[in-house]
Amino acid sequence: MSRKNVSDYYYLIVGGTTKAATTSLYTYLADHPSICGATYKETRFFLDREYPLPSKYRFKGDVTEYNELFTHCHEEQIRLDTTPDYLYCSSALERIAEYLPHVKLIFSLREPISRLISWYRFARQNGKLPESMSFDQYIDQLFNYEDIGQRQGSMQPEQHWLVLSQGCYASYLIKYLERFGNNRIHTLFYEDLAAEPLIVLHEICDFAEIGKDFFDDYTFKVTNRTESMRNTELHQKYRTLRFKVRKWSHNKPLIHRTFRSVRRTIEPLYLRLNTRSDEGITVAQETQKRLIEYYKQDVIDLHELIGKQPPWQIFFTENSHE
Repeated sequence: MSRKNVSDYYYLIVGGTTKAATTSLYTYLADHPSICGATYKETRFFLDREYPLPSKYRFKGDVTEYNELFTHCHEEQIRLDTTPDYLYCSSALERIAEYLPHVKLIFSLREPISRLISWYRFARQNGKLPESMSFDQYIDQLFNYEDIGQRQGSMQPEQHWLVLSQGCYASYLIKYLERFGNNRIHTLFYEDLAAEPLIVLHEICDFAEIGKDFFDDYTFKVTNRTESMRNTELHQKYRTLRFKVRKWSHNKPLIHRTFRSVRRTIEPLYLRLNTRSDEGITVAQETQKRLIEYYKQDVIDLHELIGKQPPWQIFFTENSHE
């Protein structure tokens, strides 16, 4: 007899920080025959309704609609939901724990300063920041927004203004470890995934208890790379169109697969036409020192929390501790 309740299925949820190759990770894992990816890479289902990211389905008191994201899956497959921002939403943690008893969670983390640089590029790419704003000015603005948020008890709602404190991973991850335990949480680093994807995917397969031989001859391609755009307005329109088509087609498997296939064909051509050579981002020494000081204790806490040292040398040199 077919299982019908959301709680009956096994899930693999990929969370963690944004700009940490979670899109690539979703692609790799969804290709595995034992795993079935949700029709949205980021379902965002368990986030609070006011969380500043759009989604077709959002938790409204029950999880009935969550099944709509997996109608194409076989009963025995592990269901994959890749939503980085679950890490930052305590309500999502509690909902996942309550409604998905057979879940394991993966968190992908990235060196926080390089993540901020990537966010800066991403926000300019999508017209959220003016082209004239330097990285150092962006960091000044982030610290200003954080100070205002602490004084007023609220945060600026747009996501690209929330990213400073979201680089303090240990302060978020500890809540998941306390709720789910070490055996249901796997932490990886973006830098390791970029350098040795096969090793990282083998470790994930062991964690998920699925066969890892599938990846031995697999071609690991980077997807959703942050680019510098020639025309940011055109890119905004392209992203909006892509989201609308995906929202409409996600529960129409044949159309959705066709759209995905077409996108994989035309998107590289579009990006070739609308991207320019990536300019180097200049970071003032004072800005770097300020960020190292801001994140240093959390990096130490993260090392102690997960029992392995992050591969972020900037935080483990003598100069960074002066």
